[in-house]
Amino acid sequence: MRLQRTTALALGVLCALASIHCRRAAVPEEADTDPRRARVRAFWEKLRAATQARLRPDYASAARLYEEALSLEPGHEDALYYLGQCRRELGRPAEARGAFERLVDVNPTSARGHLALGALLASPDPAEPMDLAEAEAQLRRAHEINGEETGPMVRLGEVLLVAGRAGEARQWFEAALKTNPKSVEAAFLAGFAAWDGGPGEVERLARRVREAARVEAPVKGVLSEGDRKDEKRVAVPPLASPLGRLLFGGPIARLRGRALTGRPIDDALVTDMWREARRVRSDLAARVAAAGDAAGCGSGRRCR
Repeated sequence: MRLQRTTALALGVLCALASIHCRRAAVPEEADTDPRRARVRAFWEKLRAATQARLRPDYASAARLYEEALSLEPGHEDALYYLGQCRRELGRPAEARGAFERLVDVNPTSARGHLALGALLASPDPAEPMDLAEAEAQLRRAHEINGEETGPMVRLGEVLLVAGRAGEARQWFEAALKTNPKSVEAAFLAGFAAWDGGPGEVERLARRVREAARVEAPVKGVLSEGDRKDEKRVAVPPLASPLGRLLFGGPIARLRGRALTGRPIDDALVTDMWREARRVRSDLAARVAAAGDAAGCGSGRRCR
């Protein structure tokens, strides 16, 4: 009799456990029928797939997946930002601008959105639009939001240099150097603004450029893309992607190349690079003037 009661009790416990398990197992099935949960799950799946494609990099697939993700969650900031960057990589600047503008509409305090817009509108790439007035406005807004980041300062200084406002540009480069003394871009362009504006102290200015570019130990040989670099032995990474190409990126890239391979950077070399920067500025100013004339913005009027 006792054995029968024990057996019955055990069977009752097993049935109760089975019932609990069945109820728990039914929850995901019920959740699957909730369209809101399904939509959220589909969005995150698209976003993860887009990120993986972007990192491969497969920008065409990534852009398509970001667009599909945004059809489910139109205001997602990361998706909008990276969609814009992928479109830039694909050579679709007008569509990239649209994504960045949507981002700052969704979040007017998105520093990276304003910075991305400013960088796009102040690009040396002839295939991309150049609107220095709007670029200046966007970069100033990015700096207002995040005053500690050197990116907006350097990019804003570049815009002002091309616009013929070298004194104001130098102030921004000096501010960037206070925040980051290893900013090769800021040191080079601050020196250029001083040297180009009159009898500057070439020796002092060039020394500051060398100190910003200096590596702790020369790297043997020329490093190619994909080579591993010791972060402790190289200068601060260049201001490049995701901001696109710097207006004065050519001479700065060559300066970095010499520093990475341990070749000397003397005053004469820095001066030659400043002369190259002068030619770059002249070419960019001519492009801006031609674009203004084509848009009917001649005679010194400021186009927006």
